[in-house]
Amino acid sequence: MFNKLRLKLTLTNVAVVAIILILFAVGVFVFMFKATNDQTSQLINLISSNEGLSNTQIIPKNQKHESNQLRYFYVKLDLQNNITYTSAAFDIKHEPISDLIGEALSHSQMDGNIELSDGESYRFYKGDLVGATGTFIIFINNHSDNKMLGNLFLVLAFTGLGGLGLAFFGSLFMAERSLIPIKKSWQQQRDFVADASHELRTPLTVIETTTDLLMNRGNQTIDSQIKWLENIQAENKVMSKLVNDMLFLARADSDQDLLEKKEFQLHLALLEAYIPFEALAIKRGLHLKPFEGCAVNIIGDESKIKQLAAILIDNAIKHTPSGGSIQMALYDKGHTVEFVVSDSGEGISEDHIHKIFERFYRVDKARSRSDGSAGLGLSIAEWIVSGHRGEVKVQSQIGVGTSFHVILPK
Repeated sequence: MFNKLRLKLTLTNVAVVAIILILFAVGVFVFMFKATNDQTSQLINLISSNEGLSNTQIIPKNQKHESNQLRYFYVKLDLQNNITYTSAAFDIKHEPISDLIGEALSHSQMDGNIELSDGESYRFYKGDLVGATGTFIIFINNHSDNKMLGNLFLVLAFTGLGGLGLAFFGSLFMAERSLIPIKKSWQQQRDFVADASHELRTPLTVIETTTDLLMNRGNQTIDSQIKWLENIQAENKVMSKLVNDMLFLARADSDQDLLEKKEFQLHLALLEAYIPFEALAIKRGLHLKPFEGCAVNIIGDESKIKQLAAILIDNAIKHTPSGGSIQMALYDKGHTVEFVVSDSGEGISEDHIHKIFERFYRVDKARSRSDGSAGLGLSIAEWIVSGHRGEVKVQSQIGVGTSFHVILPK
């Protein structure tokens, strides 16, 4: 799939570049062609307006004529088409002037182009002399112009082909680079679906198995089967939390505005998120240290900040063994605020610390499953921080503990 997409992106880009190069080359060629023809037309108009009386000495008389040196000349013919005057100082008997005159006279139009057998080319203009006493013909050698246009065409053609070659390989390189985030996103999506299916399968299997068990005990009272009903309820809660978390992340990925920002007292919001965990900490044999922080107001989504703090505190409790301690502190940094959730738990190794914010990523999958964690909490936490234009940093040491530093603009 990605190979086809890469080729399609490459060819599309090359096609666009080709169109641009063709339009550029055609534009340059047409411009130069028109410019040379305009110059020739202006020269014809100048000579014909003076009836050949100006520029009669186009080359010195003592200089032998060479066709590539002669830019233009004109002749006057009588009624029998005999030459009565020429502006060029050369022996017309040894020049192809008779061929030029014959070709010009044979044309029905007043002007045109003549190609000689020796490769020379001329543009001519003919008209009647004053009083209709003969014919006046101007010849302009445009061989150099045609040669210049031909060379220009070759240069543009080879440059265009070279440009297309470079564009192809450059586009191939850029297409490969542009596919990197697409491949990563595609792989993350596949992993997300696979992990979500795996996480949902477990509670669904438990609920299905327990339900079958209860169905086979239809003669039993509800009180006697309360243990199985509690299992169903517990797994249902796990599944509901997982579905809600996935729905939140799906809405976040679709760039929906999930934040309702307004000014609030951050220290009170953090305290409200911190205190409810005291009972859970005592149950697990942990010491929840008093909250430390100064009064400070920020603009943000109060409910999401509470959710962020709760995720970090819950994560600290789950990864701190009995006898450990957990603490939250808030610091005013001027234009920003920083709150820290630290624990004296097991710590995170360097191999895992940069992956903990990935969806469904868990350092200890077996224990996280027993705690009811699906590995989405820190992903949600990171999104909340990002939504407030903040950043989160993690400091950890194995056997010493972990600290999450959340920095938010006021």
